[in-house]
Amino acid sequence: MSPKKEYGDFQTPESLATRVVALVDELFGVPDFVIEPTVGLGAFLKASAECWGENSEYIGYEINKTYVDCARRSLKQLGIQILHRDFFNEDWKCNIARLKKSRTLVIGNPPWVTNSDLGQLGSKNLPPKSNFQGLRGFDARTGKSNFDIAEWMLVRLIEALPSHGAIAMLCKTMTARKVLRHFWKTDGGREGSRLFHIDAKA
Repeated sequence: MSPKKEYGDFQTPESLATRVVALVDELFGVPDFVIEPTVGLGAFLKASAECWGENSEYIGYEINKTYVDCARRSLKQLGIQILHRDFFNEDWKCNIARLKKSRTLVIGNPPWVTNSDLGQLGSKNLPPKSNFQGLRGFDARTGKSNFDIAEWMLVRLIEALPSHGAIAMLCKTMTARKVLRHFWKTDGGREGSRLFHIDAKA
């Protein structure tokens, strides 16, 4: 099985990561702590450290051991901590609460793959089974329950963020809309949410 397919692995070019971080700096300012939950080769953490330097602390999580080793080597001089972890086994509320920082930024590029795609590949890199979309009966057991893995991840991360935290993620436009719809239905939405279009092919 191709690791690229199993992990929905599309690495972010450093030039794009730098532009995203510059936009976050303009909108959110300097964070106390920066977390990249699916760090890959570390483009976002590198761009963040180059932008905010010692004003922030940085930590990344990554399931792919090869990427962990590469990121540790390339980011060591920037004082960035990289942990070899599986996103789906982490308690993100605890992880973020443990930082005791009010201005926490979660940034990155989650996997671009659906749970159905991974099931067909026989992958174990899946979130625990649950009806997180709140579907009823037949819909929950059919194609309507198919979702982007990024959707599940973003919901969990946003739920874990403190009130003064922020999240900035690259994802499909439809995924972003579904995540926003989820929060509009459950708790009235998230203040200050914004979508920015990016030409993924370019």
